[in-house]
Amino acid sequence: MFKFLFFPSVPYHANTFFPVIKSLTACQSKIIYSDHLKSYNKTNNNKSQIQSLAKKNNIECLPYHPSILKKERPDALIVMCDWGGWPKRMVQDAKTMQIPTVGHVEGAQDYLDTHIEDGYKTKIRKPYSKVDYVFCLGKFDTQFFRDKKTLLTGSPRFDDFINLKKNIKTKYDIAINCNFSYGLYSDKAESWINDVVSVAESLKLNYNISQHIGDTTNLSNYNTYDKSIYDLIRGSEILVSRFSTVIIESMLIGKPVIYYNPHQEKQPTFLNSLGSFPSPKTREDLKSSILEVKNNPNKWIEKFKFFLSEHVSNYKGDSSKVFAKELKKIAKLKSKQKDKFLYKSTIRYCVDMLSNKL
Repeated sequence: MFKFLFFPSVPYHANTFFPVIKSLTACQSKIIYSDHLKSYNKTNNNKSQIQSLAKKNNIECLPYHPSILKKERPDALIVMCDWGGWPKRMVQDAKTMQIPTVGHVEGAQDYLDTHIEDGYKTKIRKPYSKVDYVFCLGKFDTQFFRDKKTLLTGSPRFDDFINLKKNIKTKYDIAINCNFSYGLYSDKAESWINDVVSVAESLKLNYNISQHIGDTTNLSNYNTYDKSIYDLIRGSEILVSRFSTVIIESMLIGKPVIYYNPHQEKQPTFLNSLGSFPSPKTREDLKSSILEVKNNPNKWIEKFKFFLSEHVSNYKGDSSKVFAKELKKIAKLKSKQKDKFLYKSTIRYCVDMLSNKL
């Protein structure tokens, strides 16, 4: 029986892992969550959401402590962030103990930290450079890990989108994703929102804005949506967004998307749409793009496959099973290496004993 230690940094990481864990437990694997007991919400409440989620899903959840790896000795450590805080420390400790480390790409990533070129003074992250294995969303990601073991798993979080009912009645013309989180490009947020809303209003289209939990833009003068952004996307005709995984998720849900990038972000993920969505850079072009998509949405929906085939593997609903299968392979390899080491040690011991006797 294999033992896997998952270290979700925030609650949605925990939710992403659940379908994988379901596949693993079906194969008699032992699952443990480690929780640093910090919640990720706007109230700064220290009650652990991760612990509550684990309990709800019958998963053992242990508070983080530097000794947890030594005590539990898992066959693999799985994280969705290896560039900061306790997860980074956990990965470093695991590597010293020869415990395989796996990083699952949590979504669209700025692998090159291009925001630093634009003057945003943050730490250089180098995401997923510290783990042994990188579970990538799609082929596009692998180019950033030439010296790493990469596996195309897709995202378990995307599996649910395949089963969503697509033919629900639309309530809004435009869903707007306001995601200027962690201080990156937040100085551009107000003008970005104003552009999108003013264009919508000039076309007499109704809209609703979904705000990322880490975004602090003042939206008090706009129409906002306080429920799941996925419900908003499903109930809207078009999504307008800046750099965000939501662009991919909208396509998986089956809704046309517009990548509005007037501030010239350099993150490469969406710079080449492969014909799957418009990428306007001015207010005038945004207006034209909205009209074009609204008048012929199926034209764009039919082209989703070109982008998704490069950026999302296993997006037909089986990513969780692929993820679990690859984890078991890694655990088996570790077990074989351990057995090989023990065999060599035993032989060496026997040879030494015979030599001493002789």
